[in-house]
Amino acid sequence: MTWPPFKAWTSKAFIDKNKYFVAINYGGELENRWVVLMSVLDSSVVLKLSWSQLSETTNWECGWDENINSDSSKLVNNKAEIISESYTQPSTDSGLTIPITKNFIRPWFRKI
Repeated sequence: MTWPPFKAWTSKAFIDKNKYFVAINYGGELENRWVVLMSVLDSSVVLKLSWSQLSETTNWECGWDENINSDSSKLVNNKAEIISESYTQPSTDSGLTIPITKNFIRPWFRKI
């Protein structure tokens, strides 16, 4: 998978009734890489995942895939993964800051 992470992600299971997320920040090196995701529909749902968790194709899909058959019986509600608001500062290359301070903005998803 490409590093830094793309911005658009779809969870294959609902997480607090959400499945579409934006990668707002990232960091770390090698096997200690991490990504902060925020729900597209509910900004109070924020997750900090290891890069290896996010790269796991059985749990996450790059982009916003409407065709993923999410099974609501597999509802994920792991509060240990949800982090506090203090980590929600967007990265400078997210394109989510005002003003945009960087010429390079990370892509939302892989080009087809």
